[in-house]
Amino acid sequence: MKLDIWSIFIIVIAFQGLFLLSALLISSEKRVKRENQHLLSIIIILIWFLAEFFAIRNKIDINLNVFYGTRYGSWFLLGPLTYFYFKSITDTFWKFTKKEFWHFIPFVVFVIIIPLVAYKALNDRQVDYGMLSVFDHREKVISTIQYVYSFIFILQFIHLATFLFKNLKLVKVYSNDLRSEFSDVDGNIKWLKFFNMALLVLLILSAIFLYILLVTDIYRRHLDYIYVLPIGFLFYLISYNFMKTEWKPTDKKITKYANSSLNADDIPQHVEKLNRLMNVEKVYLDSEIKLKDLAKLMDISASCIANY
Repeated sequence: MKLDIWSIFIIVIAFQGLFLLSALLISSEKRVKRENQHLLSIIIILIWFLAEFFAIRNKIDINLNVFYGTRYGSWFLLGPLTYFYFKSITDTFWKFTKKEFWHFIPFVVFVIIIPLVAYKALNDRQVDYGMLSVFDHREKVISTIQYVYSFIFILQFIHLATFLFKNLKLVKVYSNDLRSEFSDVDGNIKWLKFFNMALLVLLILSAIFLYILLVTDIYRRHLDYIYVLPIGFLFYLISYNFMKTEWKPTDKKITKYANSSLNADDIPQHVEKLNRLMNVEKVYLDSEIKLKDLAKLMDISASCIANY
């Protein structure tokens, strides 16, 4: 096997992913954090995608059908896993439950069960060149299941897009909750938005690849790298930063009662106390100060101070 520069680049990216994986597994402090457990899953899936692409490009035969999961819809995994990652960060009380397994039904059905049972129903050209090969101009007889998997290949990217937009909603709520409790929230919000944006870029590049493949006549095999190489960007520029980020938990009770009524007669003295804390004692210099800490200094409830 002779490796070209692109294959070597994929190996480098994969090893970066393995480094991140080992960093998470070796450190017990990082490993026990629930958000890092979901990040661990995301890294494993992305390494799998790289290994699959590397095997296909270099004609390495892996005698395990599910290994070539991208053909069948393995991207169905990435949406739920990123959603769980965002959920574990933005909602302190959220826990992974049995009902969350429903998100994995498309992956189980299309990547594991059907290929295992009806592998021979997919023609050799689809297995060797991908599910979208049914759309080329060669004359052929196409079965229903072959057409279904052609659309499943595209549907897996749409499926990911729906979860990425759900992530944006989680970030928006989390941002509002943080601003009701902390004086400095930009760092946390920036990284969450950046991570989701990187995934959106990966999705857009995948869409460009599909457009080139299905609509134009300029497709060449090396154009597959349009959506493969950005995975390295996710590894190299984002994942390591996320592992060392300390996410700030939010108190839903404070947010829930943030609009509670105040006694109008008490407002002037509360404002005076707040001004003294800000202008004289300069408590805002402590970026970790919470709304409840400030409320304690003012001798009022956190739900009341949220209204000032």
